[in-house]
Amino acid sequence: MKKKLLVILMILVLAVTVIVATACGEDGMISKNKERDFKQVTACVTYANRAGQADKLELNNTIYNFVYQYYNYYSQGYISQAQYQSVLDNIGTSFKQANESLAETEAYTLKCIDELYKKIMANGTEEEKAAATAASTAGKAYDQAARIKEIESVLPKKDLIAAVEAYNKEMQDSFDSFREAYEKELTAAAAGKSTANVTEVVVVSAPWKTEYEKGESLNESGLKVGVKYEGSEDPVILDRSDFTVTGFKSDEVKDEVEVTVTFANKTASFNVKIVEAKPSRPKMPTEEDEEEKTEVPALFEKDLEAKIAAAKGKDNALYKALTESKRRLEKQMTANYRTYEYYYLAKLKTQAVTAYEEIVGKTAEGVSAEAILAEYNRQLEEQKQALLLGSESAYKDAVDGTGVKTQIVHKDDKIFFVQNLLFKITDDLKAKYTAFEEEKTANKEALEAYLNNLIDQTGVYVSNVEYDKDATCEEEECTCTACENYKGENPGPCTDADCTCKKCPNKRFVTEKFAEDNGLTVTDGTINVRDMLNAVYGDLADLDAAATAEQRAANLEKFKKWVYMCNDDEGFFTTLSDGKLGYSLSMKDSSYVENFTACARALAYGTAAEKAEWNVVGTGVGSFGWCYTEYGIHVIMLSGYALDPDAATTDLGDGLVALSLDAITDYTSYKAAEESTPAKGTLKYGIVESLEKDQKDEATGAFKKDFYQNELDEDAKITYYKKVYKDLVKSYTANK
Repeated sequence: MKKKLLVILMILVLAVTVIVATACGEDGMISKNKERDFKQVTACVTYANRAGQADKLELNNTIYNFVYQYYNYYSQGYISQAQYQSVLDNIGTSFKQANESLAETEAYTLKCIDELYKKIMANGTEEEKAAATAASTAGKAYDQAARIKEIESVLPKKDLIAAVEAYNKEMQDSFDSFREAYEKELTAAAAGKSTANVTEVVVVSAPWKTEYEKGESLNESGLKVGVKYEGSEDPVILDRSDFTVTGFKSDEVKDEVEVTVTFANKTASFNVKIVEAKPSRPKMPTEEDEEEKTEVPALFEKDLEAKIAAAKGKDNALYKALTESKRRLEKQMTANYRTYEYYYLAKLKTQAVTAYEEIVGKTAEGVSAEAILAEYNRQLEEQKQALLLGSESAYKDAVDGTGVKTQIVHKDDKIFFVQNLLFKITDDLKAKYTAFEEEKTANKEALEAYLNNLIDQTGVYVSNVEYDKDATCEEEECTCTACENYKGENPGPCTDADCTCKKCPNKRFVTEKFAEDNGLTVTDGTINVRDMLNAVYGDLADLDAAATAEQRAANLEKFKKWVYMCNDDEGFFTTLSDGKLGYSLSMKDSSYVENFTACARALAYGTAAEKAEWNVVGTGVGSFGWCYTEYGIHVIMLSGYALDPDAATTDLGDGLVALSLDAITDYTSYKAAEESTPAKGTLKYGIVESLEKDQKDEATGAFKKDFYQNELDEDAKITYYKKVYKDLVKSYTANK
């Protein structure tokens, strides 16, 4: 039986692959009959005098995905053989339901397009009204190109940009996969090529970059390889696709790594050096709203044509790669009876629905004070029962989330949060400390003195907080001489102070400028750690007990910038990106090293003597201190409490207290009431945000429900063509 099911699966696969496999005749031309067959309409839809449709290919793809999903469930043991067989037995019903779903979805999309059109006609500018009127398809037969123009004319600018960007990304990803395959083929062909007349391969010029940090990739910019033939001493320059490059490794520090180029089974080589990696810190995120984009990007295919035209006659290898990858992409689309316009229209339709549903959501009424209090009390009771019945670990998970979302805390747990700025000692210095420690001949004081001495030798690179280490240069012919995409003469270190390349190495660090601005000295590209420690302490504010929430939030924001400039604790960047307040500690236990724990506790609940011991400046959230560990120097800032000692609370008994609605639980995102209503970072803000989302979802849900339960039957006209897909039903059931 299982063998028979596998045969059926092959039929399912063929139901889709036949589109590619049988679409071409012996002469390579697309079978027009097959194309016409799959483009047959399975449902015609009319709403608001606009026409839409579903076709046979779209229906077949929907059913294929549906059945294949069930086959996976069966093959992995999630459903029985009988259950899977039942899916195939009822495939006719599945086709009918899928066709109805496609048609009803098309009708709903037409509804959203019509509502966007009405909104333009009611509130748009004269220019917008004229464009929408000219592009309207009302009263006209369905036409794909016309529908594209219509949606473009009614979509708000930001939504049109979003649709184009989504389409471009989808097409670029597909194109890149074809280009990658093509370039692999070239590499394989070059590796196996043999030319009898070749006498020697030479490196005419090595890449300009000869020194790499651990983990870096090879930059081939500037590499020129030539080949000498019998009877000639002048090398012929090879295209990059003609030769292979092997041997580059950057996983360990080495003075010399030999990199080999190969052509026609003959080799030449050049050497590079691998050094310790410099800090690789992420770009600092900001809460500033991105400037609203106003320019609609060029569509993928238009942009690709421009790149091909730019490469023609200038970079033969690039020109070949782009044109061949484009040919393969378009061949695949043709084999599937699809076009660029089809995929673009799909994104436009999705965005039209999203855009109008967003408008519907904005019609929701504001959240009342009564609703806020009712939700607060509901959550209060729910959390109280959970905490009384739950485990200690579950409680800690609740307060150690993205901000402190729980209203109830154990008053004696004293859980708090700190942020960490680590000036890390280098690996070789740490190795010296470890070796000294393992000798076991020194007492604690001697170890501390030795560690202090090593720390004094540590230098700090200052990162540019706006530099995105994960960015890629999207220019095929970048003007930055240090970029891999630079195609001009004399590649090398970039000397352009106004370079716009996203990957320009000059933008990575600002150590020299920081030193100049602060009167510090740079040695071997770094600033001494003690000087940096003094700079941090000089920049942060000394907050007393009377400091306002705004002042505490401002100190945390300052500290955040220092973290992205200088921090070498990679794990802490993950904590920040997860939206947490910082590392969580308590006065009961700690998983952190001794000095770090002691310094953090002094910040949160320390006596005057303990604060002095750990160099603490200020009081409460936003206060800071420093300590040293075997990792280096840590500057630590108190970023929050599960229960702020100064916060107003209500005693609930059983060791539990409830925070008030106005309690600030997240100083890292705090914005005062005049900037954000209610004040951001408070319990009240979180509750209002949640209730507003619920209201928007409810309004959108009601809109959709009204359409599908009322308007669909009353205002939409749908005609189904079951005979069109009866051959597909047979193909799924023929071998039961």
